[in-house]
Amino acid sequence: MNFFRLRFINTLLLFFLGIVMGFILKEKFYPSAPPAAQPQYRAVYPAGPRPAPAAKDEGEDLSDEPYPVQEEAPPRESAAPPPAAEENGAEPAEELVIETPAGKPAAGAALKGEEGNFFARPADFEGRELEMELQMITAKKARGAWRLNLVYTGPGKKIDYLYIDDDKVLEQSPDLRIGYVYRVRFLCGKGQTSAGNTLAAITPTGQKAEWATGLSAVE
Repeated sequence: MNFFRLRFINTLLLFFLGIVMGFILKEKFYPSAPPAAQPQYRAVYPAGPRPAPAAKDEGEDLSDEPYPVQEEAPPRESAAPPPAAEENGAEPAEELVIETPAGKPAAGAALKGEEGNFFARPADFEGRELEMELQMITAKKARGAWRLNLVYTGPGKKIDYLYIDDDKVLEQSPDLRIGYVYRVRFLCGKGQTSAGNTLAAITPTGQKAEWATGLSAVE
């Protein structure tokens, strides 16, 4: 055991002596180059005293120097001449007023409060968008589209049915209740109550009919 320890110590000593000898030989045979001297530049001035700067003549009179004279601008004429009618003594022309007759609302606006007229003459509302409050009956889905059956109760408890199709507004499982009142906006495409109507928006009003069951209208 002592033999291996002595051998390890001798190896370390030889390694250390080799490093020391290497540094000694390097400094002896390969000395480090001295740093290069940086050149210094000095400005060369001609011999003799510098000329003094010219003194400012404080007594110089500048009153004789010519100055540009600004010409006065001619008076501006009036921006707008008086009307020729007044100069000639003629009476002023009367203001032209165009009155537009009260017609139907714009095509992009939804008609409101037309429930009675719509169910009486649906053909008059072909291509128009309407908004009315209706009671929900059923909501069926077929071929990826919803078909809503709603009812309107008019004066004298007259009942009119309306069918509306939808494939964009309602979700997969809409919360629609039987007998509840909804504010419905739709486009009347064919002027009929049984076909050609497309849903644009539907919002619950919180109201319900006396016969409302509260059950889901989705079938």
